[in-house]
Amino acid sequence: MEFALPDGRIVEWAEYGDPAGVPVVYLHGTPGSRLTHPDDEALVGVRLITMDRPGYGRSIPVRLPTLLGVADGVGALMTSLDIERFGVIGFSGGAPYAVACGARLRQRLTGVVAVGFTGPYRELHTVHGRQRFLAWIGRTVPGLGRRYVTRAAAWYATDPLKQHRQALDAGNDPWMQRNEESNLEGARQGSAGLVGDWLATDIHGWGFKLRDVSCRVLVWAGRDDPGRAVPDAPLIAARLPDAEVYISESAAHTPSLADWREMLIWSTKADPM
Repeated sequence: MEFALPDGRIVEWAEYGDPAGVPVVYLHGTPGSRLTHPDDEALVGVRLITMDRPGYGRSIPVRLPTLLGVADGVGALMTSLDIERFGVIGFSGGAPYAVACGARLRQRLTGVVAVGFTGPYRELHTVHGRQRFLAWIGRTVPGLGRRYVTRAAAWYATDPLKQHRQALDAGNDPWMQRNEESNLEGARQGSAGLVGDWLATDIHGWGFKLRDVSCRVLVWAGRDDPGRAVPDAPLIAARLPDAEVYISESAAHTPSLADWREMLIWSTKADPM
């Protein structure tokens, strides 16, 4: 389904679960599309709203992609649906956008869940040495960051399932689901969405600090996640005004069905998990 933002740009969105259920916005990983969502069994009593971020699927790209820009789009879409209060869950690359919703839309949110969340590295000081220097160069030299991420993301336009096959072949994530359709849809406009994500999270400033996210936040990570989600979780939570950490002992990067169900309930309830 199409939605026109106030600036005229089109955002494509979808919904799953129970149309009469409690509303939750789900922000897909990097890369991905609106077609990604938790298993139907986890959506009992939940009205799940998903959307393509700029450049993914059928959503029009933007020249200057930002986390808060996506948060504004979430707010506008939910207003158009006459939904005032809702939860937000962001998975992996979608987690920073979920936290941005917490900064921008905090009075409207029942809760934010950041799943497999890493960073912000500039605020957490988790990037050092050569990697830190290269990140600084990419941010400060005009156009260099965009050129770098555009080259790095080129694979997604030519082989959208490459990263997904590698994750499945590794065999270290028992809850990894086959999202071929979602990844193919995400690459409808080539690598524009992936480039936008990397620009918004790694090159451009976030536009807010973690301390600005005053709504309740659950930072979720799987114990066997091969990335920085587990060590970053307490660092992130310590900087958020109202946060808790949950480490799932039965998952790696991707949550299990039971994990999804618990997170969906948490995002819509005042009581903690």
